[in-house]
Amino acid sequence: MSETKKIFIDTDCGIDDAVAIMLALSSPEVDVTGISCVAGNTDIDSVIKNVCGLLSFFCRTDIPVYRGFPHSLIGTKLNADDVHGKGGLGGVELEAIGKRVEKKNALDGLLEAAKANPGLTLVTLGPLTNIAAALNLYPQLKGLIGEIVVMGGAIGPGNVTKYAEFNFAFDPEAVTSCLSCEMPMKILTWDATVELTFTEKEYDALDMGGSEPGDLFLDLQRFYMNYKERTYGKRVINFPDPLTMACVIDPDIITASENMGLRMVLDRNSEKRGASLDAAAENQKADGKAQVITECSRDRFTSLIKRIKDYPC
Repeated sequence: MSETKKIFIDTDCGIDDAVAIMLALSSPEVDVTGISCVAGNTDIDSVIKNVCGLLSFFCRTDIPVYRGFPHSLIGTKLNADDVHGKGGLGGVELEAIGKRVEKKNALDGLLEAAKANPGLTLVTLGPLTNIAAALNLYPQLKGLIGEIVVMGGAIGPGNVTKYAEFNFAFDPEAVTSCLSCEMPMKILTWDATVELTFTEKEYDALDMGGSEPGDLFLDLQRFYMNYKERTYGKRVINFPDPLTMACVIDPDIITASENMGLRMVLDRNSEKRGASLDAAAENQKADGKAQVITECSRDRFTSLIKRIKDYPC
């Protein structure tokens, strides 16, 4: 039997982040050593509230939660209220019973977890602000973290502009900083998420209702499904952050990827700001290299996501 993988999650906990955390808690292959919070899908206080409430719901108040940056490295803010609703969970309220944020900040929390678990896998589900700052402040993290697995970026069309994906567009300077650290990195792009779009019929076939965790999964997705219908005229759903977590739990889920040099567009006056470009295709110098994941197994992902329903709350 393979050894349980120690992971640390950095999140801007919106709807899909919550499902990714639920998946991690439901999977014996990984052990969550801590969760740091960053602004993105919603404000930092709501992110903390959502994470603490989720851990309370799943009876995992032993997992430490840390406060991170309330804005990007240069101070700008975006939000995704239209996608995730005000507060980040589509109107779902989770009470944080007996769970509070740690006194240590996100950067110190990550360092502590990495020292205690050399080779730690860092899973980032939001903007990379906390991670860029931590790697800059604590260079020793480069020798302690085994791999960073990132949800972000788009080689094709984005989801916040036609060029850029939300997490990378929120803080492209942070992405550039992380890429330049030359650490082992996998990036699951928006392209992979689009490839694994679920129709309403396919979503219903997951049959997630009938347990408290399964019902929570369905409650969380309702707002997002309605957003998709309002915006695109189709009742479909994507799972960017859960798919990223699935790649950590079961690396064999990855069916297509490419080692790629990436360049971030940082020009604040450019409509392409926040875009992640294939540097070779652009004949430009790369900010850094990563294994860019563009396609995953639907069957393997579906098998994993169903675990949530059976979690023994």
